[in-house]
Amino acid sequence: MSPWYWLAILAVLIIVEICTLALTTIWFAGGALAALITSFITDNLVLECALFVAVSAVLLLILRPSVVRRFNKRRAKTNVEAVAGKIVRVIEPVDNIANKGRVAVDGMEWTARSSEDGTTFETGENAVVVRVEGVKMIIEKEA
Repeated sequence: MSPWYWLAILAVLIIVEICTLALTTIWFAGGALAALITSFITDNLVLECALFVAVSAVLLLILRPSVVRRFNKRRAKTNVEAVAGKIVRVIEPVDNIANKGRVAVDGMEWTARSSEDGTTFETGENAVVVRVEGVKMIIEKEA
């Protein structure tokens, strides 16, 4: 296969990565670069394609997780992600059986449910947010 095809594939993959910044197509660009270099050495399409697939898979499966972890370490949690672990004030009794309950956090009111059906919370009590499911905060007793 002509090196020009691999060069075109490489360029397209890099452009897609620049546009999306998803850290996905850059690994395939690495595979295309390996195939491009191989196409200058040999004219074996099967070898070039095998190298493209192998290098892309290795880069995607081995390097991507560590790179994503490094980039996400600096990313600040926003909105719902930042709420987990916060202490909230119960403003309406929380009872899963009665399907009611509200809490306040950072000046906003949320519908709340207990993480366990038998656990209830009274008005004025503090609780810890375990997670957010849709528009409901799932809370537990404060330790």
